Amino acid sequence: MQDNSINNEELKEIILNNEEKKEYNSSKFADLENIVKWFIQRQDSENTLKTITLWAINLWASDIHYDHRVEDIIVRFRIDWVLVDIFALEKKYYKLLLEKIKHSSNLKLNITNIPQDWKHSVDLWDKKIDVRVSTLPTPYWENAVCRLLDAKKAIIDFDELWFFWTTKRMLEKAISKKNWLILVTWPTGSGKTTTLYTILSKLNSRDRKIITLEDPIEYELPWVIQSEVNEKNWYNFSMWLKALLRQDPDIIMMWEIRDAENLDIATQASLTWHLVLSTLHTKSAWDTLDRIINMWLKPYILASALDTIIAQRLVRKICENCKVETKKSKEETQIIKHMMKEIWMNSLPADNIKLFTWLWCEKCNNSWYKWRIWIYEILSLNDEIRELIRSGASAQEIISTWRKLDMITMKEDGILKSLKWFTTIQEVLKII
Repeated sequence: MQDNSINNEELKEIILNNEEKKEYNSSKFADLENIVKWFIQRQDSENTLKTITLWAINLWASDIHYDHRVEDIIVRFRIDWVLVDIFALEKKYYKLLLEKIKHSSNLKLNITNIPQDWKHSVDLWDKKIDVRVSTLPTPYWENAVCRLLDAKKAIIDFDELWFFWTTKRMLEKAISKKNWLILVTWPTGSGKTTTLYTILSKLNSRDRKIITLEDPIEYELPWVIQSEVNEKNWYNFSMWLKALLRQDPDIIMMWEIRDAENLDIATQASLTWHLVLSTLHTKSAWDTLDRIINMWLKPYILASALDTIIAQRLVRKICENCKVETKKSKEETQIIKHMMKEIWMNSLPADNIKLFTWLWCEKCNNSWYKWRIWIYEILSLNDEIRELIRSGASAQEIISTWRKLDMITMKEDGILKSLKWFTTIQEVLKII
């Protein structure tokens, strides 16, 4: 939404340009390099792969990248969504490791000129880690990327989703209903798996039949019937969804609304007394509403079927071990004052609000941050908004009405969390 009273983009640019630029750097990276090279030089590819995976998990990495350069391979971890160089590996050793990765994932060793992907599991202590592997041919050789899927991180307590009490109240009310459509929206990498699986876990009980349609199944949920899309033999996603509805479910989770036909089936399911959870790849609640309206769903059906839109992002969380109070810049103070006015909290003096920054420490790998938290905006439809939809109002008109209610934008939610010292204003501005 455009903001005419304050030049948000100019303030954002000033704040981000003044941010101190630092990179992840830890003695752990050198320790890992030494252990890996010790194993690989002895042609022990199994322990090499297990060691890299274990250390990636301990460093809170979501992905392991094996990226080609002319002279060697660079091993990189995506930590808190930042890609970090860990160490370099000679190509002769990478060949042995790549063969182990492909063999473990049932990929064809003799095929190097087309992309391949599948997954394998690694048992680490009491954990079973699923590793989704993708290979990509390059002029130098094959790149490999391994996505790490830890079920213990994917399903968390509902209270750990970082909802403020207003948004938490809205969502709890939405998922307690017997029917309606709930959409969770984000770009790639915004924590969709954790949010959806945690909601399903909260709803999961023996007196309800929950069925999912996923692509692919990432984690197993007890007492939930999970189906995986298989589009062989011309049996497409919509056909799978129609078959799912004949299984007499109470709650349906479909991984993604891909087109107008999927949207029509999902809304019809919600109108026939099912609670339906699904996703759309959009940037905000506003974009989601705009996209649905432009998919030519009849307004009276949309108003009768849709209940809640949850838009979310992930921002890096402050390291509790080394945070210290910092002086606010005038631009940060200006943004805080404006936000307080927007959410009717301007009685709280912005000058008295504290912000924090961090010293570097090993616990956060010298990055200032440790793991991530969610920021949200939630559009929960009421009678007034439903009437606007039925009358053919534009998405902009609906959002203007929504802003007069309890709605908090994603930026406001993020800045409020920076004021609670969970993250920083800079981190919020980077992803909004």
